[in-house]
Amino acid sequence: MEKWMEIDLDRLRNNVQALQSYFNVPIMAVIKQNAYGLGALALGSFLEQLGISCFAVTTTAEGVELRQGGIKSPIVVFAPLYNDPKQLEQLWEYRLIPAVYSLEAAAILNEYAAKSGRSIDVHVKTDSGMGRMGFAPEEIPALAPRLLELDRLVYKGIFTHYSNAFEKKMGYTALQREKFLKVVTELGQKGLDIPLKYSANSLAALKFPETHMDMVSIGSAFLGNSTVNPAVPLQKIYRCRVKVLQVRTLPKGSYIGYSNTFRTKRTTRVAVLPIGYTDGFGVQKKNDAFRFSDFLREQYHLIKSFVRPANSVFFEGKPLKVIGKTSLQLTVVDIGSLPLKPGDVVDVSLNPLFASARMERVYVGTAAAGMDGGGLPASEIYAGVREAAVTGQSQKQD
Repeated sequence: MEKWMEIDLDRLRNNVQALQSYFNVPIMAVIKQNAYGLGALALGSFLEQLGISCFAVTTTAEGVELRQGGIKSPIVVFAPLYNDPKQLEQLWEYRLIPAVYSLEAAAILNEYAAKSGRSIDVHVKTDSGMGRMGFAPEEIPALAPRLLELDRLVYKGIFTHYSNAFEKKMGYTALQREKFLKVVTELGQKGLDIPLKYSANSLAALKFPETHMDMVSIGSAFLGNSTVNPAVPLQKIYRCRVKVLQVRTLPKGSYIGYSNTFRTKRTTRVAVLPIGYTDGFGVQKKNDAFRFSDFLREQYHLIKSFVRPANSVFFEGKPLKVIGKTSLQLTVVDIGSLPLKPGDVVDVSLNPLFASARMERVYVGTAAAGMDGGGLPASEIYAGVREAAVTGQSQKQD
């Protein structure tokens, strides 16, 4: 194994316990997009063992994967595709809880429920200001009688999503919250009482207690990415590890990488790493600049990163400078006088969302030893841990 994404289950357990201690309401674990790239089945099984009793994903396929992997808790599907007969069948077969985001979607579900002879639990999605999916607040009260007529749907939950929980104080988030609660009240007045209401994602839940309601939806906070509340100590649970492929000494004046963009100014010791764009290294999410101020901010950060690029490779905590253009599968770093040799392991900054699906996910820590896998093959869970232990690389993150 030349590169892998390492996930520390002890740190994940500590994060879960910190979150459970902070919130006075149940936690719904949002493990969409393969648990943000860290392995939905492994993390979901572990979270279920830790007492998380509700999960959420974006697509029906993600929900099916969790069910087939052994997850027994309720699973909400935020964005099922209703004009796909196979997905409708899977919602029933795997007892998933679909989000209803339009009257058309609700009618399709109700018709299928009637044909199948079994009702289905649903959650109602409202668009309180995100502008993405869901019923608009102004249309829901008028639609309440029609929703009540769809008697094969069991309305168990209602939710919304905040678009600007990044703000320091509740401004737009407060407006969205008020719109959402008004919709809940109006539906109740129309005879549609929905028992479970929720709205808070990780950022909103950690910053604005007013958003907690009956349940909070936690995703990135499990990973330690939402360290915004000092009362909830969270630790980053993942890191990317790569073995050095080759160590070389290049003379002064040597070009490195495509387009000859880098030339050594001195005799330089370099290490070649078997990681590149195909693995997700150096790949970034597109920065959508719809406002001129956003565009200027983007240009500022581009110039800043050019003048003083952030370190992305480390050996025993010491930064290594990437030199030359990163290739599809290879990267070169300046190692100076550090005693690196082929086979040594370096840490690489890599967003797991962009990490290649081919890159193995390895689960380490004392919690990994007792993990039953929740339906995963034992070899898939333990193989990486055993190899890391043999090579002496399974120590805790610094």
